[in-house]
Amino acid sequence: MLVLRPFIARTRPVVALCWYGVSVFGLSLLVLYGILGIGLQASLMVVANTPRLSLPALYWLSHQSSGQLLDAIARKSQIIDQLFRGISGVIALGAMALRLWRRRTQAASRMSTGDACAAASKNSTAVDA
Repeated sequence: MLVLRPFIARTRPVVALCWYGVSVFGLSLLVLYGILGIGLQASLMVVANTPRLSLPALYWLSHQSSGQLLDAIARKSQIIDQLFRGISGVIALGAMALRLWRRRTQAASRMSTGDACAAASKNSTAVDA
């Protein structure tokens, strides 16, 4: 167990950062698909309530076979899925990089203020003595 303790101590921040990236990836996918769903619902309501838009759409749909429609939907959904995964991946990598950068800058600022505090405490003990 003593052998694993340093390994676990070093890998714990890396694993935590990776889980943070996974959660950001999942949440950004959820948001993107939610926006897509809301947009599709709104556009379908507009088309359904506007006869000059719905009649040509219904005419076009009546001349399409179900196989063609399903193939077109599958192609479009694969393209949208790849696009959303790419966007979510970039967002997750950016969030991970931002968190890592913030930790490093906080550590650097703590080191610089820690040096100042240590020097101040040395001066205060020297004055007290």
